[in-house]
Amino acid sequence: MFNVAIVIFDEFTDIDYFLMRDIFGRCREDWNVSVLGTKPYHTSTLGQKVDTDGHASLANQADVVLFSSGQQGIPNALADEDFMRSFKLDSQRQIIGSICAGSFILHQLGLLDNTQATTHPDAKNALISMGADVEDKPLVIRGNIGTAGGCLSALYLTGWIAEKLFDSNKRREMHRQILPANQHELYEKMIVDAIAEAKI
Repeated sequence: MFNVAIVIFDEFTDIDYFLMRDIFGRCREDWNVSVLGTKPYHTSTLGQKVDTDGHASLANQADVVLFSSGQQGIPNALADEDFMRSFKLDSQRQIIGSICAGSFILHQLGLLDNTQATTHPDAKNALISMGADVEDKPLVIRGNIGTAGGCLSALYLTGWIAEKLFDSNKRREMHRQILPANQHELYEKMIVDAIAEAKI
């Protein structure tokens, strides 16, 4: 049983969190998912309150750590010393990922030094201005670190993690119920291609 931590903060983007949480919830026998933050609950951009299962620092013990995003929430999270000091992540023993502007947190933590990453196209220039090497890809994988650009790229990020922990059969099992009718083959090709191209 693997431990997956999804890190949120105030004004996180709803779909970035809820889609990842829902996808991982499809295979509950394979991993335990915890929602972490610095408060008992955090409120999304659209006003949804999500209870946390513990402090953000618990991410340091997780097998997989995923950072949500938020156009408004990310700048505040980066400026929150309690939040940023919580993390002592190790990409040698942990799988670490981010969706959209969650890559700003990885960069601030020094996890993207001398490597490539991606983010949402609207945030690309801001991440470059911080010194990051940003690629125009839906998913970029370097070692145990994966960054995804765009909310729906959660399919690729979660798929990569399922394959890394198990195999492609586990990925297909996890995604099967959420794919549109009569488009499974189309999505299978997109997911396989995105993961393969992310490692180049």
